[in-house]
Amino acid sequence: MTGLRIIVALFAIAAGVWLATSGSSTPNAKPAAPGGGFHLPTAGSTHPTTGSTHPTADSTHPTAIQGRFDGLAIQVYSAKDALATYRRLIREVADLGASCVMLSVNGYQERVESTLIHTDPANCPPDDVWLQLFDCAHGAGLKVVLMPKILLTHPDGKWRGKIQPPSWDAWFAQYRKFIRRFAALAEAGGVEMFIVGSELVSTEKHTDHWKALIGETRKVFSGLLAYSANWDHYTGIQFWQDLDVIGLTTYHKLSDTPGPSLDELRQAWKPIRDKILAWRKTVDRPIIFTEVGWCSQEGCSVEAWNYYLKAEATPAGHEEQRRNYQAFIDTWADEPDVLGLLWWEWDTTAGGPHSFGYTPRGKPAEEVLRKLFQRRRTSSGFRVPSSGLRVCRAGSTRLFRRMVGWPMALAVGDTNRTGHSRPPRLKRWATQGSDGQPRAVVGYPGQPK
Repeated sequence: MTGLRIIVALFAIAAGVWLATSGSSTPNAKPAAPGGGFHLPTAGSTHPTTGSTHPTADSTHPTAIQGRFDGLAIQVYSAKDALATYRRLIREVADLGASCVMLSVNGYQERVESTLIHTDPANCPPDDVWLQLFDCAHGAGLKVVLMPKILLTHPDGKWRGKIQPPSWDAWFAQYRKFIRRFAALAEAGGVEMFIVGSELVSTEKHTDHWKALIGETRKVFSGLLAYSANWDHYTGIQFWQDLDVIGLTTYHKLSDTPGPSLDELRQAWKPIRDKILAWRKTVDRPIIFTEVGWCSQEGCSVEAWNYYLKAEATPAGHEEQRRNYQAFIDTWADEPDVLGLLWWEWDTTAGGPHSFGYTPRGKPAEEVLRKLFQRRRTSSGFRVPSSGLRVCRAGSTRLFRRMVGWPMALAVGDTNRTGHSRPPRLKRWATQGSDGQPRAVVGYPGQPK
């Protein structure tokens, strides 16, 4: 067994060296797509506009972001047949040509005034299934973003942006526990980006609580951290510089009436774009659009967030969705300060001409996405996803670690992420699956077809 360990270790080291050198010196490699290789500020450097000192890029923070995060969101909202169901969706996202998939998981509280936060075993798969879903995505050549979010079981006409518990200390204690579980899972599964919150508008003024939560999350997750802000409430957030990436949704009003032309939609985006990019300079972080979406309904340009606006599938509604996709791509796809576009959403429905939901499946908007992803892959000289070495990625490097031991796996298997070590406390997560057996083979995933 010792001899086999040595052979596997030497193979992995040689493969890692080959990838590291070939990735930068391939004669025919094309330049990276916009957004790739975004360098975060070095620790102690001074922001040119605000004069503040950057806290990032120290021993516990990533120093650079390699590659884009362009893909679709999948809401994981059922534990029944979860592995088969969501594996299929993940593979479909890869088949579209995406470079990334965002998996969204729900935590629940009863009302906006509630404090207790819980997950529902009927809606949330067990931990080992999550790890296998991460494996599936990485095996298909996709980066993974994990976004936990809060839903209300009894909303009474309200939503998570209006949370007002009797004790913020008690609420944040619950929320930190919720986030910690999924941050640990994300770390064990080699997830590239973790989103610490989504559209929690009323909580954002509690900066100290958020800074503490982000700091605690850094202790268990070594990848990129982001927060997904609501489209109309991002400038007042005071903890952006504790994060690596700015997350924004895109449900802006782009028209007063249904059916605007493509040119009208492009024009509507111009002042929004100028405002966002001017503000971004004050924060000095790249942007990822975490929810880019329009239902295929007439009037989706007016109220993009309102999926009950008309609740009817029509050819005009599908065309309006397509135009919104195209206008957004024309506005944002080649912006250097944008790290990625995550489209909302890819789901289990059949899509097609009878669907009026957000999914582009089987609609004109799907072809728009396919063309975007194809252009991305062509312009970046796509080989292996730019996050680099993926030893045993089909098992989150668990088999590799079982065979050669933790120190070697740490040195080889983990440098493909952000260039620094995983927190040692997660060793127990990463050595094996929940059944105590490895579920992977040594090798590299093939590129998406």
